Amino acid sequence: MSKKEIVIGVTGGISAYKTCEIVRYLKKNDFGVTVLMSTEAAEFIGPLTFRTLSGRPVVMDMFAENIVWDPCHIALAEKADCIVVVPATAHSIAKLAVGLCDDIISCVITASKAPVIICPAMNDNMYNHPAVQANLKMLKKFGYTIIGPVKGRLASGKCAVGHLADIAEITRAIEKTLR
Repeated sequence: MSKKEIVIGVTGGISAYKTCEIVRYLKKNDFGVTVLMSTEAAEFIGPLTFRTLSGRPVVMDMFAENIVWDPCHIALAEKADCIVVVPATAHSIAKLAVGLCDDIISCVITASKAPVIICPAMNDNMYNHPAVQANLKMLKKFGYTIIGPVKGRLASGKCAVGHLADIAEITRAIEKTLR
């Protein structure tokens, strides 16, 4: 059996640093991992961290010059066995719900037939906003799996629903999706 390929999209939320543990776990368990980052995610954690953990270049720009011509978003979409967005911000969820393809993460997901797991993490007021709830409902209609968020300490210091789901729950969902 060939190695399963996981594409992880990291968006711009404070919990982006927790994605490191997911990448580390997947690599330790012999998954191929490619990390995509939004420009906002790079404000929270550097691409070098993910490059070191995954052993692969981090993709942030779908128009970056490649030595071999290859439409990056299509190649990644076709090789993915599973795509995970963690953390998924209200912004990234909205873009996916309406099919807006303006960055590497949204383009890869829209071009792929692979199962998609969305792991929301944001302020509780944002999470509970009717637009965010409607967008999550739309993603569920698309067949995407939504993991979390859970009640926990948020960046504001408040304890409420909006905290990224437990890393173990996210990795279990990935493994279950690939079975």
